[in-house]
Amino acid sequence: MSNQTHSAVSPADVAAVSPTLAAFTGSAIVNNLWQRQGLSTHDRCVITVAALIARAQTAGMAHYFNKAMDNGVSAEEMSEIVLHMAFYAGWSNAFNAVIILKDIFAERGIDAAKLPVLHPEPLPLAQALPDNDFFMGLIDQNIRPFAPGLADFSTDLLYHHVWQRPGLSVRDRNLISITALIVQGLRDFLGVYMARGIQQGISRTEMGEVITHLAFYAGWPTVIPCIAAVQQAYDAQ
Repeated sequence: MSNQTHSAVSPADVAAVSPTLAAFTGSAIVNNLWQRQGLSTHDRCVITVAALIARAQTAGMAHYFNKAMDNGVSAEEMSEIVLHMAFYAGWSNAFNAVIILKDIFAERGIDAAKLPVLHPEPLPLAQALPDNDFFMGLIDQNIRPFAPGLADFSTDLLYHHVWQRPGLSVRDRNLISITALIVQGLRDFLGVYMARGIQQGISRTEMGEVITHLAFYAGWPTVIPCIAAVQQAYDAQ
């Protein structure tokens, strides 16, 4: 692969600045965090990709995008994660990922024929959005009276197009949505998305590992305040 798809920071670079950080990167992240039980490697890859995009952390993108694809995350899934994150972290943050991922796709021989189409056969609404009525009610009550345009984009484009796209499992869409909220510190929305994620089978043990994992990529002060909302969602079941 070209240098464009290698990590922007080498272990030697880190050691030249902070030998202790270099040691912790190997011992705590590579040899411990990524080997922990309770969360699959696929899930760890997916949430890491989503977290980097949501936080515009471009330095780690090439390394972790390749790691994700090397561990079975398909080009279709990567494409859909970028699309999904555009809505949950903003278009410009998604474009940061596009700049990196287009070169990785080129290196791997992935062209448009291997990527999701604009209008695939949508997943049934009851499968993709079993709580559709609840969310439509929230939009009508809290968004539509003041910003009807945003309400229309939310219902027609986000929920009734993106969330029904089959290129990413419903569970993974919930997982990366929760990830985006956590790494951006958006606790106000976390409860309702956690209820949806729990319905899709994301277990308490898995979420404990999600939070543990994301602490290394978003920082302890960002993730720890989210624990209360996550725990409350499980306690309410």
